[in-house]
Amino acid sequence: MGFSSELCSPQGHGAVQQMQEAELRLLEGMRKWMAQRVKSDREYAGLLHHMSLQDSGGRGISPNSPISQSWAEITSQTEGLSRLLRQHAEDLNSGPLSKLGLLIRERQQLRKTYSEQWQQLQQELSKTHNQDIEKLKSQYRVLARDSAQARRKYQEASKGVWLPFLEERGRTPSLQSYGQGARLAWLCGGASEGHSSNTALASGTG
Repeated sequence: MGFSSELCSPQGHGAVQQMQEAELRLLEGMRKWMAQRVKSDREYAGLLHHMSLQDSGGRGISPNSPISQSWAEITSQTEGLSRLLRQHAEDLNSGPLSKLGLLIRERQQLRKTYSEQWQQLQQELSKTHNQDIEKLKSQYRVLARDSAQARRKYQEASKGVWLPFLEERGRTPSLQSYGQGARLAWLCGGASEGHSSNTALASGTG
């Protein structure tokens, strides 16, 4: 039998804890009831035994008389019932009640172990999550720094390619004004190729 993925959430954890608490309350109620039953049966058995020993005041009556025989039967059955109740009380105490106590302790230990393991898993998950976040932040900072450096180098290279030509013309045209061919040559060819493209462009326009 698998463990439902829905129980892995905090809500599922709370539901499991509530179920464990309800089971423990029920088991505790059963244990108290059985303990009271054992106590009551013992007390009742003792009272019946005491009653079976009482004298009915029938002295002087022949033991063979129907009344004496009836009384003897009543006291005998009362004593038998007393022994039966006492035996049932002892069996209940040594059997179900004792096993129920063991079951309660096992459930309590299970609840404790489950709670400890849940807390440990939550701590490990939080630690791993925080480590992943810090790792991503560090990677982002490195990439941002590399991007800034690449942008700065690009801007410096752009100034180095176009500045002589712009100074010669005495104006500051936009990159789009030189046509698509010049832009592609400058973007794909690097500084030296871009400079040669500018020279060709200057001679063409002159």
